[in-house]
Amino acid sequence: MTERSVLETPLTIGRMTARGRLFKSATSETRASTDGYVTDELLQFYEPIIEANTPMIVTGNLFVSAQGKSAGRQAGIDADDKIPGLRDWTALTRGRDVKLVAQLNHGGRQIGTPAAGVDRIVSASDVREPMLGTKPSPLRSDEIPMVVESFAAAAERAREAGFHGVQIHAAHGYLLNQFLTPHTNRRTDTYGGSLENRARLLLEVLTSVRSRLGDDYPILIKLNGTDDLPFRAGATTEELLRVAMWLQDEGADAIEISRGHYESWPSTIQGRYKGFFRASLTVGSGRDMPSARKAVGRAVGPILEYVAERLRPPVEGFNLPYAQLFTHALDIPVICVGGFHTRRGMEAAIDSGKTDAVAAARAMIANPHLYRTVLQETSDTPICGYCNSCIARHGGMPIDCYSDEIRYTRDQMLGRYRRESIAPPNVGNQ
Repeated sequence: MTERSVLETPLTIGRMTARGRLFKSATSETRASTDGYVTDELLQFYEPIIEANTPMIVTGNLFVSAQGKSAGRQAGIDADDKIPGLRDWTALTRGRDVKLVAQLNHGGRQIGTPAAGVDRIVSASDVREPMLGTKPSPLRSDEIPMVVESFAAAAERAREAGFHGVQIHAAHGYLLNQFLTPHTNRRTDTYGGSLENRARLLLEVLTSVRSRLGDDYPILIKLNGTDDLPFRAGATTEELLRVAMWLQDEGADAIEISRGHYESWPSTIQGRYKGFFRASLTVGSGRDMPSARKAVGRAVGPILEYVAERLRPPVEGFNLPYAQLFTHALDIPVICVGGFHTRRGMEAAIDSGKTDAVAAARAMIANPHLYRTVLQETSDTPICGYCNSCIARHGGMPIDCYSDEIRYTRDQMLGRYRRESIAPPNVGNQ
């Protein structure tokens, strides 16, 4: 008899219990309408991941306000009229023990072009974002309460729409992370300077969301284990550990550990990068950049890709050293994301005590049935090659696997599974 995998062991997150310990991490889908409404195209991406009974699924980052919309065709949770579409999303889990968690986000300075009607891109300070070339304006002190309210109102909409929990995105260099990081936070008021001040906005957001939702509703936080900003003043891992403990004290139910800002590229995504810049500048989020900037990107891109391949090759569980520190320091569950795709790697991460659960993003784009196939150790399943073509195209093309070979294997697998699931039972000769 096959021994039960630790990936099938339930994990309690606040008042919610996930039936297993392999989760889907957030992905940028580029499948909503241009103004952020849920579409059939978006739902179709999630259907097979839910069909595989993935224990917990975190949505792509939902913008909490038009000011925080960070990419083209990004889904939003900024207005009540989006709730019906969000309900269609959560309805996909009906009849299945799958928890769907809404990730709430404000892009801050990591926005190429402001959304319609938004007058300026904002951040903690006016530090230029080098990947996008964006020069933000510092948020005024009187604007900060509106940011806090946008997160709290978005969380209420998530609960009303039927999501099983929310995740506040404070990683990857988005607005809340920009306040945490000295490099991007040069403020001299009560939101800048000391770690306590830099963490103030994130803690105010959590406190407001918790107050609005009550003690029973699960609230997760996505946090960097390292800002990974060489030669710049990133938040240190020691500082981020202190922030995580404050978040725990203020009612966070779990922490997901990742790394990096946009300008940390390629550390956040590690893998292979050939053609990354050309794809991004042609059909991805960089397609709307000024022509001169795109020309520079095309010229230096191949050199950067060559260096990145050697500095940041694909490694399974590349955030585990950081996750381990958080797991040992916290009483609430810690989830680690970063290159997981094999049963052996996932089980080893959890069995070693370095993390309580693992999450995958690119591996689930290549194989939406990852949870099912990992447990069954099924052959002929698609395996992510970490070419990062999916990420290069985000903001311009729909999230998908852009390897023809892997996509073909995936579609064949999904077709077989669906045929087998609807086939009548074999009752023998009558």
